Amino acid sequence: MKIETLFPEAVIRQDRDLSLVQDYLELLLDEQYVYLPKASLSKREQLLLGLSSKSLLGEPQMVDAWQTYFLQKQGRIPQSFECVQMVYIEHRQPLSQELKEFFTSLLVNLEALVDLSPTRTLLLLNQETFFDVETLVQDILPTIESDFGMKLTVFFGNSWTKLKGDELRIYFDNENSLFSEFIHYKSDENLISFSQAILWGLAHRSNLSAIKSKILQDINESKDIRDIIVTMWEEHGNLVQTAQKLFIHRNSLQYKLDKFASLSGLNLKKLDDLAFCYLLILTD
Repeated sequence: MKIETLFPEAVIRQDRDLSLVQDYLELLLDEQYVYLPKASLSKREQLLLGLSSKSLLGEPQMVDAWQTYFLQKQGRIPQSFECVQMVYIEHRQPLSQELKEFFTSLLVNLEALVDLSPTRTLLLLNQETFFDVETLVQDILPTIESDFGMKLTVFFGNSWTKLKGDELRIYFDNENSLFSEFIHYKSDENLISFSQAILWGLAHRSNLSAIKSKILQDINESKDIRDIIVTMWEEHGNLVQTAQKLFIHRNSLQYKLDKFASLSGLNLKKLDDLAFCYLLILTD
């Protein structure tokens, strides 16, 4: 039975059509690209067809589309996320297919693995359900380097939410440039957190305009967070003293911190994250 009979709304192309990958599920059948509108598919159908698509087109999906989006600055975002994190890996030689497959099996929320250059790879993670990739990679990085005979430098970008238009591409540009500057001056580092790099970038006047604007917006949109940041800094991060000074319950303070972390990707109980937000407020 032909695919057109099962899915009369399918769009069939002889060549890959990157303009369709956001709203359509992509399959490769009989040397033709078949695009099925996601809106017409049940979640079960999307899951089953998606697994088939990954095995036929290569795991993970839409690599070409992401390269076009990030590097050529063309097209719409290939896939939308409620929350997304970009992790950057610097390596002295191209990653082997075996190592790419290892990352794909290791990271359950990996949506795309994109070659930015022969020596840099981007891991695009869906963080709608938070997965602590930083702790995981920190624990196993020495084993990865030993098993694959390759030194890796890993930069963990921020978790971004409420993305509009091409904002993800703008944050990518800021993070990717910051990573390049950071490892140029501090080449001995092999694991770099977002807050570590961002504080270094502020001190060295890196171009962080998009990142600073987004975090300031998150601060301004979060009730009481501006006062909480200033008070926590004055109280050296002590939550009990902060709650007392602001006349709120400790549980209420914790709730506001958790809500801000979900929105901004920043944990104000970490000194580097708190310092970054405090400096943003001072210079606002």
